[in-house]
Amino acid sequence: MYARDITVVYVDRFGRQQALPVQRAGRIPFEELPPLRPPVAYPGRTSFVTNAAAPVGGQALVCSSLRELACSMLLDRDPQPGVRSAGPMELHWQGERPHRVRPAFVAWRAGRREVVCVQPSEITEQWSLEQHVLATAAAAAGWLVRVMVPPQGLELDNLTLMHAARDAVDCPEQLELLLDRVPRPRRISRAVRAAGLPLLSGVDLAYHLLWKGALLFDPGHLLTPATTVWRAAGPGVPA
Repeated sequence: MYARDITVVYVDRFGRQQALPVQRAGRIPFEELPPLRPPVAYPGRTSFVTNAAAPVGGQALVCSSLRELACSMLLDRDPQPGVRSAGPMELHWQGERPHRVRPAFVAWRAGRREVVCVQPSEITEQWSLEQHVLATAAAAAGWLVRVMVPPQGLELDNLTLMHAARDAVDCPEQLELLLDRVPRPRRISRAVRAAGLPLLSGVDLAYHLLWKGALLFDPGHLLTPATTVWRAAGPGVPA
């Protein structure tokens, strides 16, 4: 497989489908472009996965599977956030028959274009072939390839709880107030009461602080109001 055998297909900002040799695709801002095609619900029903969106910097990333949605939450927590798009392009190549692969996301991160793939639950020969093609294309276009393993079980449960509270800030002063009530390891519910905040909204603020990394906890346990948290190193609350 050579780079000259690979074509990149995408929809430009004017809604026109384009196809380019991968060697000429290095400067295309895929992270700013819409999905090549919208996710399709399973036949006979409307898929809630199709309609699930992960807001990132004002964007809405519509994911085509729960595995993609889980990875989009991890991307949303990235300490170096950047513009990103879900499924904005495909790579096409010809073997014994036509092939194509659609990376889950394309992101602009730390000054580089990152093509993000979500590892399937079972590694197959097809997946290995697709990774080889992606590596060849990335070398020609100057991209980085990132393979993400979706969180599962307890990790996913905790991530989902924190993700739901990522925007739970009506009064930034309350974040500092709550943070000041955790001078040492303390249960979330006790810190909320000490800050004089309503329990439900106070717990959401604590989860937001965990999401931002201002508070820490033992990820080996399920996140609840009874979870013990402590302050991360460094002053203040991350923006």
